[in-house]
Order: sequence, then C-alpha cells, then structure tokens
Amino acid sequence: MKKPAASLLTSLFLLITACGDSKTPSGSPGGAEVHLSGVVLNDDEPVTRAKIEATDQQGRTIATAAVEADAHYRLVLPAGTAFPVTLTAIPEGQDKRLKAVVTSDLVSEQDISSVTTIVVDTAINLGGLTEANLAKAAGAAISQRKSSGGSGGSAGFKGDPTKQYGGWH
Repeated sequence: MKKPAASLLTSLFLLITACGDSKTPSGSPGGAEVHLSGVVLNDDEPVTRAKIEATDQQGRTIATAAVEADAHYRLVLPAGTAFPVTLTAIPEGQDKRLKAVVTSDLVSEQDISSVTTIVVDTAINLGGLTEANLAKAAGAAISQRKSSGGSGGSAGFKGDPTKQYGGWH
C-alpha cells in the first residue's frame, strides 16, 4: 500500500519554503464544516484498527473517527474550527501514536503516517505549528527518511500541497 511519494514530499518542501516566513499557518475560524479523509500508515503497513482524534491548538478534542478496515478514515471538523488542527491516530494495542497537522479549511485529504508524525513532532519542538516551523520540519523529515535508508519519502504527505501551509505564493 506504500505509495512512491519522494517527489511529492520534495515538492511539498519546496512549496512550503517558497511561501515565505508567516508566523502562523493559514486558515481561520468561521466557514462551514470541514470534511477530511485519508489513510493511516505506520512504518510497515496500513493501520486498520485505530481511533482518530482531532484536537485544536489548546489540545481540546473537537472531533473523533474510527479507522475503517481498509485503513481509511473520514472525519468532520465542526464549523468555526480554528487552524491548525492536529490529527492523532491511536492504533489499537499499540503505544505508538501517529500524527498529522491540517493548517487550513481548504484541505480535504490528509494521510497520517510515520513521516507526518516526524513533521508534527519536529515543528512542536521548534516552537509550535507555524508555517516556518512546519517548513523546517518537512525538510528534517526528508533528511531523516533518507538517512534511515528510505527513499526520502513515504505515503503520508497526501493532501493538496497547494493548499497546506498557505498555498501557492
């Protein structure tokens, strides 16, 4: 089920770095519900039994969903959601949680994987889920995957890279 995403990961990194140094990710409160879907993958395979929690910037759970047998999830964020929103996949019987971040109400697809977890954790360690920190974190994820023998990417950066982190600039 792994997808060749090295070029997508590289493209995402280039798009993020081209967007400038905004202090906060795009997206704002208001608007309609946001419908998200994606696939959950750990290092080796699809995750078919997990709970997804969407949390706001204060760590409050704003939506939940279950991962289906085909490793897909569907989640609805309530109208008025402030971004960024962190998605956490909690696989049954495992301690490792997988994370991804959604930075805009324009995003409708976001996979959750080991790569997106690296990006989220690195951005948080850099000071928070800002565009600048996410751009640096995406670069670190590319480097980490290459240094660990990977192709530089894996499934996990699904989502429209033109809409995440501020879009085309």
